[in-house]
Amino acid sequence: MAQKTDLNVAPYYDDFKEDKNFHRVLFRPGFAVQARELTQLQSILQNQIERFGNHVFQEGSLVIPGGISVNNQYGSVQLSTAFAGETIDVTQFYDALNPVTIVGATSGVRAKVVGFKAATATTQPLLYVQYVSSGSDLETSTFANSENLFADKQITHTTVYEANAQSVTTHTSANQIGTAITAGNGVYYVRGTFVQMAEQTLVLSDTSSTASARIGFTLNESLITPEIDESLTDNATGSSNFAAKGAHRLKIELVLTSLELSSTNDDNFVEIARVRNGQLESNARPTEYSVLGDTLARRTFDESGDYTVRPFQLDMRESITNRHKDVDFRGVYSTGATTDDGNTASSDKLVLSLSPGKAYVKGYEIEKSGVTFKDINKARDFETVNAGSVNAELGNFVKVTNLFGQPDVTSISGETTPYKTIALFDDVIQTRGSASGTQIGVARSRTIEYASGTAGNTDAVYNLYLFDIRPFTYLTLS
Repeated sequence: MAQKTDLNVAPYYDDFKEDKNFHRVLFRPGFAVQARELTQLQSILQNQIERFGNHVFQEGSLVIPGGISVNNQYGSVQLSTAFAGETIDVTQFYDALNPVTIVGATSGVRAKVVGFKAATATTQPLLYVQYVSSGSDLETSTFANSENLFADKQITHTTVYEANAQSVTTHTSANQIGTAITAGNGVYYVRGTFVQMAEQTLVLSDTSSTASARIGFTLNESLITPEIDESLTDNATGSSNFAAKGAHRLKIELVLTSLELSSTNDDNFVEIARVRNGQLESNARPTEYSVLGDTLARRTFDESGDYTVRPFQLDMRESITNRHKDVDFRGVYSTGATTDDGNTASSDKLVLSLSPGKAYVKGYEIEKSGVTFKDINKARDFETVNAGSVNAELGNFVKVTNLFGQPDVTSISGETTPYKTIALFDDVIQTRGSASGTQIGVARSRTIEYASGTAGNTDAVYNLYLFDIRPFTYLTLS
């Protein structure tokens, strides 16, 4: 079975083996029904569901969407570890069903408590809050440092935050802004079963609104007994009979969790989204099919090839802000910051920005909902060449002899028109400097070079490079 909990132990003894090809449990009159048979009956049915599920769905497929959202303005307030000599129990301020509202005694700011974080050896307790209204002055929007906080429910103490109350604290302000991600109710295909994940909120960072992480879930399996859950006792009379304990249950639940972007520890982790710098880079996609999906992808690629639906746009930017000739070229990162590629931002790097987009590659859908930044090293290596020659393409040329004078191929003092025209004739020139025949067009010369023969003699051959050749058109009238 795909489940990792071994049920072939007392008192279940589920010894189902897939390779035996048992497909039904056949009960017989006059023979006692064994607990093992009832348990194995479920295993046979689950095995059939798993085989079908593996054919249709990929592991971790989102079957019923629940939605993923990122809040990079997730507020929290830091409390003192103790007040009036009493250790603060932060759990008293949290009620999932009826949220507690806290009010600042000085500021009058009101906030609803949506979560908490207990104190550790090096950190003070936190209350995650959603601010409801501003203060008495209608301007203050957050609690003040060293302010008493009062709750609208019975609390065994009144809390207070004192700035730098402990030397080990890493924060200097009561109010903090962090990043949190919320996953709504959804159903996922995991380990051959369709598991529902209840709405959960995961705090990625208490103090940073630009946190980055891989978002997913881990799958926990546990055995629930009537001693743990009293609803498993016999209710034949319409109420729980504590003297008649019922069967145990195998519970499978999904827990929202996160990993570093560079982490590859996916043994018990299924990724559903990615957050980079506080923005959702990739979201939980609709159902990804297995063999069926491969077939659709193959047909899509055969018919349409690779194509984009929303093209990805490229933009080259500076890694850090550079100033050149009184002009600021704005960078993506601050100096010394860690880039998305894990490098240190500096003036020696450029950043290639890839915009969100959607494409189909080999028939499979690829969608990016966030901007991706890739580091590129600037060209910093150079080589010096002295007296080097550079080839230039000059185009077509004709060979000329009996050269007289030189065409206009360089700038001439007092002249404003470069590359003056050269007359073209239909007969060979007999006397140097005098035209022969009829002019049939004009052209201009790019340059002239010696080719062969004795320079200066009439039989010397030169290459004359021509361009803008314009022959004349003659009409015969009758």
